[in-house]
Amino acid sequence: MRKLLPLLSLILALGLAAGCGTPAAAAPASSPSSQAPAEAREEGASASAQKEEAETSLPLLQCLYFDQAQVEGGFRDAPDYQLPGKLTAGMVPHHLVASDMIAGFFQMAGAQESPPQRVLIVSPSHFPENCPGEVLTALAAWDTPYGKVEPDRETIGRILESQEIVAVDSPSSVEWDHGAAGLIPFIKYYLPRAEVSVCLLANTLSSQRLEAFQQLAEELSREGVLVVASADCSHYLTPAQAVPRDAETAQAIESFDYSRILKFTDSNIDSPPSVTTFLRAAEATSASLVQLDHSSSPEKLSQGPNNSIYADGITTYFVYGAWVEEN
Repeated sequence: MRKLLPLLSLILALGLAAGCGTPAAAAPASSPSSQAPAEAREEGASASAQKEEAETSLPLLQCLYFDQAQVEGGFRDAPDYQLPGKLTAGMVPHHLVASDMIAGFFQMAGAQESPPQRVLIVSPSHFPENCPGEVLTALAAWDTPYGKVEPDRETIGRILESQEIVAVDSPSSVEWDHGAAGLIPFIKYYLPRAEVSVCLLANTLSSQRLEAFQQLAEELSREGVLVVASADCSHYLTPAQAVPRDAETAQAIESFDYSRILKFTDSNIDSPPSVTTFLRAAEATSASLVQLDHSSSPEKLSQGPNNSIYADGITTYFVYGAWVEEN
């Protein structure tokens, strides 16, 4: 996984990456607010100011991996993915070579009759050796070229408060990890009102802590939070080697074979904890699972496998959507 960051940098270097309400009427003279003691009014104003200051003092994370040509190329070429019901969970790539697939998924989410207002991105922790914990989140907003993304404070708070999950609030770790940061502009573009939470999971996470996190993801999914696994598939293989690995990965995902998925290495998928979390969220809503797309870096990049970028092998991608019947 750690090879993905230099890989992305190389791609970028090659040019391949790519309502206002009606104003309230004045309160009548007999209203409680106008009759409150001056000290109470001052205290209330002070509390309001403190709340506003706390909100504005949240870290504002940058989308460090944003490349306008690549991302907006994804918008232009986004596949028209369709589901027969309401989207409840999903899986997308984070390798921005597959920006069209990422765009297609969030375009589909935004086109829902009731688009999701809260999104939880569950991603691999690509650089765990440089991070302060195995479960990382960030109580922070995001600055994107399409506007500011507000944090889902409720979800982030529940993650941080759990004594079983033992998550760390680490905005810098989340900002520097492309697993989630690369998706944020797509969410803002297609789901402009959505609040977002991010959780990076190390592959060394214990089964007990992962279970606690997945139980929370199940609760959130039942509450209407869109749980999205950010995961790339076969790594560092030749195209011929990737074919049977991808078939194995798809079979395990589509049969909800958790034990098998959790044993996968980078040759199948880079984040077994993230993928099993999305599947648990899908099962929590009794959702049906659909494979919406499958591709690979040679199919996305010019020159295919002859490109020098493939010295370390190719990367493959899946998009999945979980859906339930509309009420």
